[in-house]
Amino acid sequence: MKNNKLILGTVQFGLDYGINNKYGIPSSNIIKQILDFAMSNGIEILDTAEAYGISQQRIGQYHQLSKKKFKIITKYCPSNKNLPEAITDRISKNLKILNVKNLYSYMFHSYKNYKSFYLLFKDELIKLRKHGLIQKIGVSLHSNDHIKEVLENSNINIIQIPFNMLDNAYQRKQILSYAAAKGVEVHTRSVFLQGLFFKNLNKIDNKFINLKNGILKIKKIASDEEIGNLALNYAHSKKYIDKVLVGVDNLAQLKQNLKYLNNFKNKKLLKEVDKIKIKNNKMLNPSNW
Repeated sequence: MKNNKLILGTVQFGLDYGINNKYGIPSSNIIKQILDFAMSNGIEILDTAEAYGISQQRIGQYHQLSKKKFKIITKYCPSNKNLPEAITDRISKNLKILNVKNLYSYMFHSYKNYKSFYLLFKDELIKLRKHGLIQKIGVSLHSNDHIKEVLENSNINIIQIPFNMLDNAYQRKQILSYAAAKGVEVHTRSVFLQGLFFKNLNKIDNKFINLKNGILKIKKIASDEEIGNLALNYAHSKKYIDKVLVGVDNLAQLKQNLKYLNNFKNKKLLKEVDKIKIKNNKMLNPSNW
């Protein structure tokens, strides 16, 4: 199924997240609807983090009542003081909260975290992987320079990076093809650039001035109704990308995303997106917003 390439992001389950989020944190009932539908439609992996408020707890509550369980990616957050400092104890606590026996991946939430803590945790993480409590060690990254550095570490199995219609093949193809050649699993996030693609150009803040031309080109390629379809299929179509992470605020959004994947036909548009080149790419990183 095409949907197997999708990972469902769950930051919205614990935080009021996203530039276009009109709904806030979803209720437990809505989360159940989302997860039931995801599971029955071939989505196997959830992405969460220790920094995502009560997201992990809500996934654990769902697992407690469900016959089947998702594979889980979660991420280390040193500022979360509700978890043990020792990494083995910390992961054991995460497993209890999430109500799973092991993690698909335990990731460093940023390059900064990776540089600060990888060597400290390295031996324990490798041991936990050997014993099957975590399947893969990963890092969430942004810059190509940091990606290249991390790819030199043979103990890293997954990188998670942004990829979308502006932060696109022009920005990422070379480094992601290199990752794929090294056998490192590539997961991408920010497929809708936190909803920026859907904003009215006249209402986009001046700080995004360097991106406006690229967004204008996107709107010329696709109508407002087609932008979400094109955005998701653009990332999903790339052979050097293993998994595409998307987050939703409600069940209707998830259903729409799956409809996009299963009904996309105009592949010529994907090549038009490849031609978009953002030279000053600082604002492609939402952390700079």
